[in-house]
Amino acid sequence: MGRLALAVVALIGGAGVAGFAPLDPVRTDLAAIRTDPPGGCHVQDGRAFVPAGSTDLGEDGPSRPGRSVRVEGFWIDRHEVTNRQFAAFVAATGYVTQAEREGGSAVFVQPEGLSGDDAGQWWRFVRGASWRHPHGGAADDLARADEPVVHVAYEDAAAYARWAGGVLPSEAQWERAARGDQDGPRTPSAWAYDSKGLPIANTWQGEFPLSQSGEDHFTGLAPVGCFPANAFGLRDMIGNVWEWTSSAAANRADERLIKGGSFLCAFNYCANFRPAAWQAQEMDLGTSHVGFRVAYAQAA
Repeated sequence: MGRLALAVVALIGGAGVAGFAPLDPVRTDLAAIRTDPPGGCHVQDGRAFVPAGSTDLGEDGPSRPGRSVRVEGFWIDRHEVTNRQFAAFVAATGYVTQAEREGGSAVFVQPEGLSGDDAGQWWRFVRGASWRHPHGGAADDLARADEPVVHVAYEDAAAYARWAGGVLPSEAQWERAARGDQDGPRTPSAWAYDSKGLPIANTWQGEFPLSQSGEDHFTGLAPVGCFPANAFGLRDMIGNVWEWTSSAAANRADERLIKGGSFLCAFNYCANFRPAAWQAQEMDLGTSHVGFRVAYAQAA
């Protein structure tokens, strides 16, 4: 979501947020989180090692070679932190996310019969939306256990990382991990589509935001592990949800870079389904398409 969308979200829902009463901490019932991933998805918790090496930070095809940056070896979660994993953190600590304290969060709602490039048509501040209820708290709106946790602000993601014994990855660490064993330039689309044009990541197929064909078998979030792992054994580095990093946006202490694109990235809009892509995200804004994973020291 770009700055236009963020401004629109603030105009739509921000005015009343400060007046919402904080929610009482509730111990998460793991049994209440739905578990129904489709066939073919393989959830493998744990960490993968990313060996020390150089990464071409920002490389985006033959015409954009990037900048060589040395990255020391580290461990990183094999997949995005899931609702199941976040629920364990909440159960152990009683943590309450920012969205729960404020009474809602930013949710993507696919428009009908609209055109143009106005993000205000498809982003809404929805009361009741949080990691527990990704779409706003309807009776059947429970977080799915193996989908990435969303509606987490930067402080929420950082708190989980500390509890897990790690940190949020830097931009360079994240990009080194996402590129795998890349040994030369790749066309930007090759990170999300194979040589036959078939999806290998959870992105948007069709004209965003009006039509979604679901060629990758998903029209929203996907459970982790439904797409091929890269050479380091990491899944969903590209697509599904944007991921928080610890790196600050240029000249903005209140923003951090997010990486990897999400299920909302299409060829006609966003198109950030590649390691080089980034967005500057307000640290205090969680949304329905931003999650995270955790990095750990080499000795982990």
